[in-house]
Amino acid sequence: MKGKKEVVTGSNLGISMVESYSMFFRHYDFETLLKFENKFNLIPKMHIYMVVKVPKVIFVSDSIKIHKGNIEFALQVMDGRDENKVQFKLPYNLEYKGLNLSLSPNKDDLEIKDSLGRIIQKANAFIFLISSGYVIDCEVVYIGRSFGKTGEKTVYSRLKSHSTLQKVYAEKEDDKSIFLSSWDFDRNTISFISPLEVDYQKNYDIFMKQLEMKENPYELISKKQEINFTEAALIRYFQPKYNDIMKYRFPSKTHKEYSDLFKEDVDYVSVEIDTRRLNVRLYSEGIPADFEHNPFYGLKDKRSKYDFFRII
Repeated sequence: MKGKKEVVTGSNLGISMVESYSMFFRHYDFETLLKFENKFNLIPKMHIYMVVKVPKVIFVSDSIKIHKGNIEFALQVMDGRDENKVQFKLPYNLEYKGLNLSLSPNKDDLEIKDSLGRIIQKANAFIFLISSGYVIDCEVVYIGRSFGKTGEKTVYSRLKSHSTLQKVYAEKEDDKSIFLSSWDFDRNTISFISPLEVDYQKNYDIFMKQLEMKENPYELISKKQEINFTEAALIRYFQPKYNDIMKYRFPSKTHKEYSDLFKEDVDYVSVEIDTRRLNVRLYSEGIPADFEHNPFYGLKDKRSKYDFFRII
């Protein structure tokens, strides 16, 4: 159309959050982890957590024995297949005499004690199995965060009291187990400027903004906002069963923390997760099991932000 200048746009400034560390644990381990974290001032601080449901893994009672310097046992994955057993043979320190092997009532924990009753080692069936290289699919049923004002709170302090977690346990199937996973994310700020951009002043402004973000990343977008963006993206992606409110509609745009995010001049947010090293594949009711999950949400206009935060 004559008299109207066409501007080809392609410049973006976004936040790409990359998972850098994660771990799986049970709900009754959080107090030990919190004490450990506080005592040693551990970095990274874990601010995102997932509640996952996995097939129950147990020690086969009649398979456990000590034989020729080895501890032998089998693990059964309760997924409906009788043949789904994995055999293990582990050498033990011959200095220990009179070893006693005992199972927990649920058969998912094995304790090894010496002749004086001292615990030498404890093993959880699920953790042991994935540590050995066996891959298990984990259903993401809830995603949450804990940060505080300056990052002083972590997932371990949040899990001291958690009503949704109690509900997940109450509704758990007999052949399933519930585990928690804590996650640390680093920002990988990615930006590019299209060489086709006609508005050179705009290109310059974008470049300077990117440079400022590189030099002062946490002044423009705080760590707390990063965590909020990450939680929002993960919930929108996995649509976990127990995130009843936030997966359909985020709190009102008048909600302080999310209204701050809504105002940020960010073109997109993406999250990268790769769980190969953990030997687990994450999935949910709408997302198939996989090692890699890379949700991406464009936020270039108000409508896309409304959709992202489910504001209506």
